[in-house]
Amino acid sequence: MLDNLEKNDVMLLVGRILLALIYASGVVSIVTNQVPVGFGAAGKIVAFPGWLVWAGFIVKALAGIAVLVGFKTRVAAIVLAVFTVVTAFNFHDIGGVVFMKELSMIGGLLVLATTGAGKFSVDKK
Repeated sequence: MLDNLEKNDVMLLVGRILLALIYASGVVSIVTNQVPVGFGAAGKIVAFPGWLVWAGFIVKALAGIAVLVGFKTRVAAIVLAVFTVVTAFNFHDIGGVVFMKELSMIGGLLVLATTGAGKFSVDKK
């Protein structure tokens, strides 16, 4: 039987996996060209240079993997939170459902940055 601390570590693992999934799906979408690079989710035309899209891809990929495996989790969670703030305000209608989802993800990332990755991680904290 799991004690309360082990249950918390299992929940942190599940939470890290679920948070990382959204960034992994974004990486897959960019790689498979399923997301038009010049448009946001709300159909807004965004004038970001192509290299910035690929920089975002690298942030999603590396920080997402770090959160998933629990490596430098606090730093990776803060990086993803900042990235998500930028994307939320640039690509989504403020107050819309997707914007609110982005805010929820930011909240989860900030909680993760505060608590750390837990026992089932590379960090083991």
